[in-house]
Amino acid sequence: HSNTIQDNYYGISVGYLSRKGDNNIYHNNFINNTEHVFRGLPGRPPETLPTNTWDSGYPSGGNYWSNYTGVDLHSGSNQDETGSDSIGDTACAIDVNNTDRYPLMAPFSMFNAGTWNGTPCNIDVVSNSTVSKFQIEITQKMISFNVTGETGLGFCRVTIPNVIVQDLWQGNYSVLINGQPTDFRNWTDDTNTYIYFTYQHSEHEIIIIPEFTSPMILPLFMLATLIATILLKKKR
Repeated sequence: HSNTIQDNYYGISVGYLSRKGDNNIYHNNFINNTEHVFRGLPGRPPETLPTNTWDSGYPSGGNYWSNYTGVDLHSGSNQDETGSDSIGDTACAIDVNNTDRYPLMAPFSMFNAGTWNGTPCNIDVVSNSTVSKFQIEITQKMISFNVTGETGLGFCRVTIPNVIVQDLWQGNYSVLINGQPTDFRNWTDDTNTYIYFTYQHSEHEIIIIPEFTSPMILPLFMLATLIATILLKKKR
């Protein structure tokens, strides 16, 4: 998991020579490989591989395949519920024994979130935008990053460990795009919280912060953040 395998003739070989399966391959980016999965030499019929697992279930998802042509109009473990979730509505078949049931609709990125309750944690982002300037501010109870794209509809699915969601926000949070609250969809499993939202492409700042209970709290929060930033710059 968490690899980018790009611009090769063959992307990955799993069990072709050993004839052993039972491997778990998920949250990888397979980009612009002539053959993402090695199934035999050119000019020969492709061989069926031993059975491997190519996703980590729903809503965690599988891998990003640059040649996947499916669409994302639905959500849910059977992909039959209304609304997108950054997972393709149809599976990505490799051969009769190997299928990515939950292919990702955009590349997978992983960011270090530090140690929480003695356990190293990461925050993952699936997005068709370029993601940059990722920060987690524990004192300000804020996660922020920038998204950049040229045209069209952009989307993000942010995966945050539940321990962080509880410690920062007690499970209640808001998503801001350029300082303005935006609608989002979310899911939770035993380990993580998944937050999905969309925007029109250009460059945007994304902030996830505690949920607001009053219209006055948001301006006060932004003012406090600005003051803290100015003081920190002066200190440096």
